[in-house]
Parts: sequence; C-alpha cells; structure tokens
Amino acid sequence: MLEHRVLLESPLARVAAVRCPGGHAWSPEEQVDGAALVLIRRGVFLRRADGRAALADVTTGYRQRRGEAQQISHPGGGDVCTSIHISDELADRFGPFVRVSPIADLAHRRLLAAAPADRADLVADLIAALLPASSAAAHPAIDDVRALLHLDPSRDLGALAAAVGWSPWYLSRTFHRVTGCTLNSYRRRLRVRTALDELPHSSDLAGVAVRVGFADQAHMTRAVRAETGRTPAALRRDLDQGI
Repeated sequence: MLEHRVLLESPLARVAAVRCPGGHAWSPEEQVDGAALVLIRRGVFLRRADGRAALADVTTGYRQRRGEAQQISHPGGGDVCTSIHISDELADRFGPFVRVSPIADLAHRRLLAAAPADRADLVADLIAALLPASSAAAHPAIDDVRALLHLDPSRDLGALAAAVGWSPWYLSRTFHRVTGCTLNSYRRRLRVRTALDELPHSSDLAGVAVRVGFADQAHMTRAVRAETGRTPAALRRDLDQGI
C-alpha cells in the first residue's frame, strides 16, 4: 500500500511524495495509469516491471510508462520517493532506469526545499539534469552489491566480490560499466547523500560527519565538495527549508 501526498502541480509535471511500508513479499501486480519518473529520497527497494526486476535507490530511479505492469518489494521498509508525473511524450525520452547524478540530486533537493512559487522552474531544472543520464543499465549481481553497500558502505571489495561469486577485478570492472562510477565513488556518494539528508536539520557538522561514516568533518567537507562543488555549510543554508 502506498501513501501519496501531492506536493505541487505545474504545467510540466505533478510531483508527489510516496511513502512505502516494509515487506519482503512482492506487492500485487498493478497497471501504471500514467507516465512518471520516480526518484528515491530514502531507502532501497526492488521494482519488477513486466517480469524484469531491478534495484532502486538514491543513485538510480526509474521511469514508469502508461500501461506497464509493476510490482514492488520493500525489504527494509520506510522508503520515501518523489514521483514526477510527466507526459507520455517526455517519458519516451527516458530509458527505463534513471541515473541520478550529484547535479540531479541537488536539483531534486532544491525542488523539495523550495517555496511553492519557485517550484515550477525547479521541476524543469531537475528533468533537464536527469535526461543526459537516463540510460542506466540493470544487472542483478550489481544490484546485489549495491544493496550490500546500502547495508554497510564500509564493506570491502573482497567481501563484495565473494558475495556475488566474482573476482575483485571483475567486480570492479563490471560495477563501473553498469553504474558509471567506481565502487569507491559509489560508497562516497551514499555517504554524501546521507549527510545531505541531515544537513538541513543539524548545525553540528562534525556530528553529522561521524554519524554518516566519515572520519571527521574535514573528510566530509572534501567528499561533499567533490560530489556537489559546494561545502556542507553552504548546502545547509541552501536547503534549510526542509526536505
């Protein structure tokens, strides 16, 4: 069961928050009644569309197409997503999986933090940021590795490779080909996005750094700047209206 809360209406798209409870079982099959882009704000889950399953997380969302049959499994529960309802014509410009770059992630956060009067332009900015990276691929073994990293971002290459029965070299090579980034970059991206979730609600940057897995505040600042081009303090001011 999904709980929807409409956030805005605009000529370009309708944006809604979607909160999903936990549960390992697949949901009943449902027909998609309109095209949408779904971006994950918090959590990680599996989506099966027309018989093909793939992992959705903060780095990879997905496109829904009208008439598509889908099911969802939420092993961890508590997932929160943004559903951007778009035209069928715009949906045709996207692949089935949507890679969320750091630039697109910031555009998403700015949209959610913005005053209502400013949101229509920000929807356009977000969609423009997502379009160049809309051809992300799905791979079951890499999905397994991504899920393991969500559970424990510090898990080393050897343990990840053993979990999927591959050599460390082959895992590193395949992970980069499928996701567009290295394993180390992906670890950093998960930690940075967790930090960005906390920044608008905490003035204790050193505490945020420790809680999300960085060695100290300086380490977090370097990582956030590398991902976003801005410091944690600047982003906290930018996003302090709440996400």
